[in-house]
Amino acid sequence: MRVEIRPIYYSGKPLPKAQRLKEPAHRGKLSIVENRIHAHGRVVTCAKLTSATDGIATTLLPELTDVHILWLDGDQIRLRGNEQIDGVEFAQTWDIRVI
Repeated sequence: MRVEIRPIYYSGKPLPKAQRLKEPAHRGKLSIVENRIHAHGRVVTCAKLTSATDGIATTLLPELTDVHILWLDGDQIRLRGNEQIDGVEFAQTWDIRVI
């Protein structure tokens, strides 16, 4: 599904709402699938945002692992999970709007 996403955290630190809304949202195709991640030793739900315009599966944001839906209302969704940046795992939450 085509969406726009605004991450709530940056390297594990919360971004103020005004700053989140000021920056442009990341737009692309959202997919949520189960993957076996050997580092976790189990199957986890993963969310990925890829480019929907160039036909190439370019990842636009770090993949979220161990994803949970916090809420879904109309065209708004909030997902929570973990992202890995430079080998370090951080908690992350995405505010998503279906477009």
